[in-house]
Amino acid sequence: MLKLAMLVVGGLLLFAPDARANFYSWVDRDGNQFYTNDPSKIPPEYRSRVSTVEPDAGRVNVGGTAAPAAGPRPAVAEHKDKYGKGERWWRDRASNLRRELRDLQDDYDLVLKQERELREKQKGQKKKKGSETQLAKKKAQLEKKMKQSRRKLEVDLPEEARRAEAYPGWIRE
Repeated sequence: MLKLAMLVVGGLLLFAPDARANFYSWVDRDGNQFYTNDPSKIPPEYRSRVSTVEPDAGRVNVGGTAAPAAGPRPAVAEHKDKYGKGERWWRDRASNLRRELRDLQDDYDLVLKQERELREKQKGQKKKKGSETQLAKKKAQLEKKMKQSRRKLEVDLPEEARRAEAYPGWIRE
């Protein structure tokens, strides 16, 4: 009887399924990467983009002993949007728009300073219309350009990135 019980237990152990759990990874719209071993915890909008993660035994630390030194890690492919543009391209684009907006703001501040100086200079004198209207035109042009530049940065670029399926974090400062 004991031999029969040992044979049954041995047979069960021999044909027992592998007890490893699958791990899943996904990236949200902000570029944050998440991991889980429970597929039901994956938000529905990201289920089509889930990838299975293979455990790396070389990185496991069991019982306080250090894991054996692993060889060189394989290079991770850079994520690209659906047009093949990567993070660097989007960050550069956003940076250029921010720089353009800062330059326009600096020019606008200079025009405001010139207006103040002209008013101070003309306090006791007869007003000259030519320089005032010239500064007013320049000020109006800069305001228009700043508004356009701000729209490109705050509305158009995020919308373009969304359509290209680029991570929104790529265009943030």
